[in-house]
Amino acid sequence: MSKPLTVVEVTPSLGIGGVGTHLYRLARGLTDRGHRVVMLVQEPGVDAERARASGAELVAVPFSMDGAAEASSLLSSYQPDLIHAHNYRAARFASGLARRLRVPYLMSVHGPRPWWKRALFRHWSETVIATSESDRDNISGVFGVDANRIALSFLGVDTDRFNPAVERAAFRRDIGVDEERPLIVHVSRFSHRKARPALALIDALPHLRRRVDSATLLLVGDGPELDRIKAKSAELNHRAGSDVVIVTGARTDIPDVMAAADVVVATATTALEAMAVGVPTIALGRTGYFGPVTPENFDAARAVCFADHGRLPRVARRRLVEDLVALVRGVSAARAIADAVGSIVSAEYNLDKMAVHIEDIYRRVLNTPHV
Repeated sequence: MSKPLTVVEVTPSLGIGGVGTHLYRLARGLTDRGHRVVMLVQEPGVDAERARASGAELVAVPFSMDGAAEASSLLSSYQPDLIHAHNYRAARFASGLARRLRVPYLMSVHGPRPWWKRALFRHWSETVIATSESDRDNISGVFGVDANRIALSFLGVDTDRFNPAVERAAFRRDIGVDEERPLIVHVSRFSHRKARPALALIDALPHLRRRVDSATLLLVGDGPELDRIKAKSAELNHRAGSDVVIVTGARTDIPDVMAAADVVVATATTALEAMAVGVPTIALGRTGYFGPVTPENFDAARAVCFADHGRLPRVARRRLVEDLVALVRGVSAARAIADAVGSIVSAEYNLDKMAVHIEDIYRRVLNTPHV
């Protein structure tokens, strides 16, 4: 049996969002396989307790010159085998820290980056992990890295929490939406381009309701655009004379939220979670509109991280409404397709599969000579 590893995962914060979710799930997958995981953060964030519950040990230091000296001193007692950074800011800090500790350094990218920012970046690892083909193509473009240096990986889902057995009715009762009202759910971080899908859904809802008159929209998340989303929702509710849009902050009961939906509109990790629960899912994210995910187009959707990466058409209101109507009205067929997609996710994108894959990359990096 291969020796257990001690890995330092570096990110500025374990806040709301896909990277934090990925990290505590990766920690669980790796610790379940007998490895030791240390999370090095600048500030713990709201997901810190989940990271600890997943088996990770947290170390918090400022990402500065003084913080590098402190981190080097603190981490030396752990005797890490490898340092793995999870965004560009983390990479700037982690690359120097790895040199101080004389251990291999690895970075992951979690989304597209404009060419001019790639041109200014000087902290690539020899092997770089990309979580989608579109992200791989982005960083191997102009001013990026050679494609041969990129290891393709994927996001994993906690199928113990996200699965078709999650109960549907209780959450609907909590928010006052009965079974007769089709419920469209969108869960996201409402920041910058990531807020566009929520705004597009608010704009589309009156047109959807002309054809499905009781359709209700639930928006779940937090971020700097939340107030704008609340204001637009309140305006629409006022015009409709009832709460046709429900907006909540960030929640921890996301499996229940997903299970209550007739359709989930989502991107990246959130889309995978919805599919694991067995709910019809439309991929819509910061890079555009992909549409309903089926077994036939699943690989194409995954290649753009379910509309979080790559280049896609901008969402057209008419197409979004047509796709929503088709899924809501054709509920039996939509659920059968969703069950088939959910089987793919549970079999191929669970935490154990992800941890095995990442561990393999770690061991390849460790077996490669480094400076």
